[in-house]
Amino acid sequence: MKRKIIFIILIIVILQYFCVFVFADNSLTNNITNEVTNTIPDELEKQKEEVDNKIEDANVKLEYVQGELSDTLLKVQETEDKIRQYESEITELADKMQTLQTSINEATQKLQIASQNYDEKSDLLARRLVAIYEAGDAQYLDILLKSKSVTDFISRSYMIQEIAEYDGILINQIEEEKNNIETTKQKLENEQSEIRILKAKSEQTTVVLNNMQTLQKSYISKLSDSEKILQQQLTEYKKEQDEIQRQILLATNVITPNIQYTGGEMIWPVAISGTAITSDYGVREHPIQGVVREHTGIDIGNTPTGTPVVAAADGVVTYAGWLGGYGNCVMINHGDGVVTLYGHGSKILTSVNTQVKQGDVIMQVGSTGNSTGPHLHFEVRVNGTCTSPWQFVKAPTT
Repeated sequence: MKRKIIFIILIIVILQYFCVFVFADNSLTNNITNEVTNTIPDELEKQKEEVDNKIEDANVKLEYVQGELSDTLLKVQETEDKIRQYESEITELADKMQTLQTSINEATQKLQIASQNYDEKSDLLARRLVAIYEAGDAQYLDILLKSKSVTDFISRSYMIQEIAEYDGILINQIEEEKNNIETTKQKLENEQSEIRILKAKSEQTTVVLNNMQTLQKSYISKLSDSEKILQQQLTEYKKEQDEIQRQILLATNVITPNIQYTGGEMIWPVAISGTAITSDYGVREHPIQGVVREHTGIDIGNTPTGTPVVAAADGVVTYAGWLGGYGNCVMINHGDGVVTLYGHGSKILTSVNTQVKQGDVIMQVGSTGNSTGPHLHFEVRVNGTCTSPWQFVKAPTT
């Protein structure tokens, strides 16, 4: 019995931290199945079967363990989330500093070359001016008067003109190099100031991170052995969720030339009448735990397995495969940062890099991944951020 309770505690905590809610109905037992099936894809079917058997044997509801979650375990999870956030910030700061440092190195090298050119040309101009001064004002006139013929005179005149033009070019080059030096110096000063700010922020964040890690260790030391096991499992679970999000961003950022979203309405992504919204887009509160989370799309239910799923608009397929809790998933880039996502399919009928037209069948409705029954999870992302699909589609009238 103790092992069953531990198992259900794990499900509750996972429910609390899972950001993509895909409930297709309100059955409590089905909710348990829904959350625990988000496992590593290679072992999903085997682990799902084991979990289903345990749930059937236990035959209990979530209310049975409501309120039995350890406050300490929840604090561990909260601090872990903050630690991951600070680690992400530090990594981002490090990337920015690396980019700045590269730019500083290039600017420093450019400044050295510009300064060297400036010095050489300034020295050359100085020597030219000294020579002209020492020769006196009559130098050019003497040269012309010594001409032996008209041809010689023209030749000497051309030579003098060329010398004068060269002196003018030299002066312009010196002025240009001077401006380059000033611009590069200003750029260096700005970047060095920015990198100092980033370093200070990184150091501050590192201090906060270290304090948070110390606090988490304190909380973990107070956990029971069974809770420590849950903690390890939850950590792995969150890593998988991060990987899913990374894959989504990669698919979202794929460059698709010759694709431009022209605006207007997208068509309903399920090719069947009588569909129903079983879970809408937006922030909602979990009916038992009271945890507020955002549902990043709409769940379209009343759709039997095998129902055709169609492209909501023209575009290029940038993802077609298994994607953790989304199950069989397709993503289409429509251009101008607009991407649609279709989840939980029973069968994928397209492939990456396929150019699709609005209405093309891309998948069949199913219940794969984190799903309690056949339905389509439909998302619209603009520049990587989830947005309300209702800005792009209208539910068909029944």
